[in-house]
Amino acid sequence: MCSFIILASKQLQMKLRLIFSIIYFCSLSVMGQNIVDDNGLKQGIWEKKYPWGATRYTGAFENDKEIGLFRFYDQNGKLISERNYPSPGAIADAIIYMPNGSVEAIGQFEGKEKTGEWKYFSRRGNLISTDVYIGGLKEGEERFFYNDSTLAEKVSWKANIKNGPWERYSSDASLELRAAYSNGELHGAYLSNHENGRKKLEGAYKKGLKHGKWFYYSKKGLQEKMEVYEYGDKIKTVIREGDELKTINHR
Repeated sequence: MCSFIILASKQLQMKLRLIFSIIYFCSLSVMGQNIVDDNGLKQGIWEKKYPWGATRYTGAFENDKEIGLFRFYDQNGKLISERNYPSPGAIADAIIYMPNGSVEAIGQFEGKEKTGEWKYFSRRGNLISTDVYIGGLKEGEERFFYNDSTLAEKVSWKANIKNGPWERYSSDASLELRAAYSNGELHGAYLSNHENGRKKLEGAYKKGLKHGKWFYYSKKGLQEKMEVYEYGDKIKTVIREGDELKTINHR
């Protein structure tokens, strides 16, 4: 009986030692996180939390600059993005995740700003678009794709504003639309085509407004209607009715 009590007592002591060891090492781990040195610089492993205690991000700092892998979480604890810094404060390779865990976007961050080419994906993992950033501003050509990676649309940007050519394509790669932007507004020649490749609509924009003559065509290539605009105001319509032309004045 006494030997059983002694054995039970030893087992209890071992369990207590294990519990105290776990508490001790956990306390050391906590003490080793979120350190600021005498110069006020972040050093080592850091973990930032939401006010209610959930982890917001984990990562490491070297002289107040990010180094290695950072993970960011939403308010419910789901991983929303990762950034990997190859050297302290360097441009980071980034992955952004959808709520279901699929990759939503891949690109780079310079500080808190997007930089270089970014790629965006559907829930099934298909590439759906790409764009380019300089200093956090969209710059250059943005592209959109069909599920089979065929180009669907492209538009040019300058300092986060649409500037330059805009083209849209059908799934068989034929041109559907061609136009251009200037300072975020449609400006210049505008052309759209039917599914068979024939011209459907032709006109021009001026500072975002229809201006001048606009021509409408049938799938067979026959001109069916003409409209005349003056800075967005329609002033005249000419309609083909059989062999006759009917003019409607809007002023």
